[in-house]
Amino acid sequence: MTARKCKWKALAPYDIYQQREYLTEVYRNALAREVTHLGYQVEDHMQHGKDNGFGIAGIKEATLEKYSQRSAQRDQAIAEFLHENGRLPSNNEVAILVRDTRPEKLTAITTAEVKAGQFARLDPEEAQTLKQLRQTALERGTIREPSEAAPSLAYAREHVFERVSVAKEYEVQTEALRHGRGRVELPELKAALLAEVASGEMLTARREVATKDSLLREQRMVATINEGIGQHQPLGRGREFVPADRLNVEQKAAVQAVLESKDLAINLQGGAGTGKTATLQEMHRGSHDARRSVVAVAPTASAVEELQKVGFPQAMTISRLLADPKQQHELKGQVLIVDEAGMVSSKDMAALINVAKNQGSRIVFSGDTAQIKSISEGDALRILERESNIQSVSLVNVQRQKANAEYKAAVETLRIRPSDGFAKLEGMGAIREVDWRLRGREVSHAYREASAVPNVKGEAREVLVIAATHNEIMSITHAIRTDRKAAGEITQGELFTNHTALNWTEAQKKQLNKYQPGQVLEFHKAVKGVAKNEALEVVSADKSGVTARKENGESVRLTTKQTKAFGVFEKQDIEVSAGDKLLLKANWHGKDFKATNGELVTVARVEQGRIRLEDDRQLPAEYRQFSHGYAVTAHRSQGKTVDFEIIAAERMTQDLFYVSATRAREGLTVVTSDKTTLMESIGVSGDRQSASELAKNAAKQTPAMAFDDDELFRAYEAFQQQRQAPQRSIPQQEIVHTPHVNHNHSTGLGIGF
Repeated sequence: MTARKCKWKALAPYDIYQQREYLTEVYRNALAREVTHLGYQVEDHMQHGKDNGFGIAGIKEATLEKYSQRSAQRDQAIAEFLHENGRLPSNNEVAILVRDTRPEKLTAITTAEVKAGQFARLDPEEAQTLKQLRQTALERGTIREPSEAAPSLAYAREHVFERVSVAKEYEVQTEALRHGRGRVELPELKAALLAEVASGEMLTARREVATKDSLLREQRMVATINEGIGQHQPLGRGREFVPADRLNVEQKAAVQAVLESKDLAINLQGGAGTGKTATLQEMHRGSHDARRSVVAVAPTASAVEELQKVGFPQAMTISRLLADPKQQHELKGQVLIVDEAGMVSSKDMAALINVAKNQGSRIVFSGDTAQIKSISEGDALRILERESNIQSVSLVNVQRQKANAEYKAAVETLRIRPSDGFAKLEGMGAIREVDWRLRGREVSHAYREASAVPNVKGEAREVLVIAATHNEIMSITHAIRTDRKAAGEITQGELFTNHTALNWTEAQKKQLNKYQPGQVLEFHKAVKGVAKNEALEVVSADKSGVTARKENGESVRLTTKQTKAFGVFEKQDIEVSAGDKLLLKANWHGKDFKATNGELVTVARVEQGRIRLEDDRQLPAEYRQFSHGYAVTAHRSQGKTVDFEIIAAERMTQDLFYVSATRAREGLTVVTSDKTTLMESIGVSGDRQSASELAKNAAKQTPAMAFDDDELFRAYEAFQQQRQAPQRSIPQQEIVHTPHVNHNHSTGLGIGF
């Protein structure tokens, strides 16, 4: 309420919500410092491979659970939801359940009564443990060990900038605080970040940061493309070429433009379903007529497989090409097609361009920056389109949805005016708004309805469900399988143990003491003592290394030297029945079994712990990276084409929704519990800022927005002095305490933080 006008006004909590992880880490860091100052040892907690705060060493999880009564209430609410709706709730739904079941706070209760109630929850052994911990802490005194901010900042840089070129300042600070929890002071960390900017190693504008390495990489990439403009003979050597009649007018024009190009690189851009693949096929034929060989690469194995199916038998992944000097040498004088170029990271793109230049090759990019971007840092194709003078040839006429004129018009509009495209989908009856509690059930009904109708060829319809999050996929899968069991289409199956990726960055994998017993390390590259595709289970870990056990019981000690050779997974149980749809999530090239990451398959039968597929392949016992395949994320859907699709989402960015809505030939259904929110969300661009764009913003920002030179110098000078200062223990009287933390060693329990 404002004092002057006596009116209520709502505060927009968006910025606070965006920085909730940062604010949490600031609090945890301060609390950890105070706890160690009181003499207690702390230990980080991990859950499903993610940081989950910290606790006092020596206190068992069972004891902590006694002081987490809300957890029991939450679990009860989830159980009731499952019983009523036949599926598990998503994270957002859990939040609503927690809010709705929160009891009234006790107000008429004394401190003594609170303490008595806390002690009453402990059994004698737990009470003795806490008493002993307190006594040990009193005798030991402070064990706080301040450390430099530089190592934690270095970790944060490596971790954050593996997957983005530009990050918020608070995102970098969040990871640095996690790394140095209880040891790093926030002011020191901020000074270290300022020092990085002052030294030129990082650049900043509008509270966002990027590394000098990213900026230089982008600049070199752009410069190489520009230097190659007009420096070559026509790619088609000036020979006359007549494209096939199966191409439309704009496709034929695109082929001619590519063959006439005199540049190092040319870009074939086009929306989803506009016929880029058919155009590349004709370009391939034209290059062959001009006596030029063609090599095609793509960022994923599934994209490579598609290229091989349409006439590029030697297609390979970008990672394979960049790792093989022999393959690079064979590129000499050839044409290099980079398919799905919009998904290529800046690092890989820069390396590809460098290889092509050194081998005298020509590059044809084929992609769409309006679709999904690279998981790794940098949207390279968008950078080239915006920052370089590369020639782009565009395809705009949609081919995929030509059987449904309304759908085709909606797809074409979605690409340029998302809200208008959404309105067209609503006009054709494709949007279904249902209560959030019924969303999974509605998707299941839509799936059954769509599957019951044959496609335009009279064949069984191929239906794909696309969801915004993994939690929604779990809920949808549960609902569809429950419905199929009720209909007798699948029966009670067998339980298998699969491996779910934790998606750790290289920086995370180097934190050896973070590994947990029971985690699985799957090796995609052989190292001494471990074969490719072998899986080891973590037994123990400390700062010096990880001890893992092979299936034959042999133990292997691993250090940071081997972390690039494996991924980190956790075990999960999955029920598989005959008739189930599965998603294969790892490439496998064995003698008796081959699989491509992203394949959707159907189970023929399950017997004696083995899974046989309808195409007669049998999953090896060692192949554990699979899940149910009834629903996939938008990222997984890119590159797939089906007859009909169902989208389940509350929110999606523009690129994710565009990709999701363009997978089908004949039609789609969108299921949401808030169509207004969904429509607003698809108007938000998924483009990530580049380091080059950040540098331009830094050059344009006003003096008030920029860092003051004197401030930078003072911070840098203080940082250097701090680095050179000898280590010393801090006397008790010098420690600055956080005001809201109680330092009293009284018997009031405070272990529930």
